[in-house]
Amino acid sequence: MENKQAKLELKAVYAQLNPHFIFNALSSIQGLINKNQISDANKYLAEFSTLLRAALKNTDKELVPLSVEIHIIENYLNLEQLRFPFLYQIVVADNINTNALELPPLLMQPIIENAIKHGVSAINEKGRIDIEFSKKETDMMIRIEDNGTGFDTDNIRIAGVGLKLTKERIHLWNQNSTEQKILLTIESKIGNGTTIILIFKNWL
Repeated sequence: MENKQAKLELKAVYAQLNPHFIFNALSSIQGLINKNQISDANKYLAEFSTLLRAALKNTDKELVPLSVEIHIIENYLNLEQLRFPFLYQIVVADNINTNALELPPLLMQPIIENAIKHGVSAINEKGRIDIEFSKKETDMMIRIEDNGTGFDTDNIRIAGVGLKLTKERIHLWNQNSTEQKILLTIESKIGNGTTIILIFKNWL
C-alpha cells in the first residue's frame, strides 16, 4: 500500500509539470508576439505543438529512453533560442547507450528552463549552456552548467515552481525505490552562473 501510494504521489507531481510547461511556453509565444516577431512566434507555436505531443505521450510512463529525453531537451533549447541567442552543447559519453538507458521523463526540462530564464536570458549571445552525460561505474551523472547571472538557491521564489516540482519528484522516487536513487546538487552564486548535477545511483 505504501509503495502504491508513493507511485500515485509521484504521478500527481509529474502531472503538475505539464500545465507549468505549457504556461511558460505560451508566455514565450506571447513575448515574441509583443516584440512583433510574428514569424518566430509562428515557428515557436508549430515546434511547440510537436514538443507538447512528445511530452504528453510520456505522461503515463515512469521511465523513457535517454535518447527520447535528449531529443525533447534539444527541441526545447532550439525553441528558446528563438527568444534568446544563447549557445548550447550536449555531450554524451561513448560508454552510455542512450537507447537502453531509461530515466524519469522531463526530469531535466525544468532545470534547463531555469538555466535559460534565470541565467543566460540576461546576457543573450554571450550565454552558454553545457549539458554533459557521463558514467562512473554503475552511476550516471548529468551536469547542467550555464554561465548566466546565477541565483540565490535559498530563495524558493527565484528557484521557480519547476525546480520545486523536480525536487519533489526526486524525493518521491527515492522513497519508492530501494536500489536506484537520484541525487541533486545545486551550485549557484549571483553573477557567477549555475551548475546542477544529477547523479543516478546504480542506474547502469
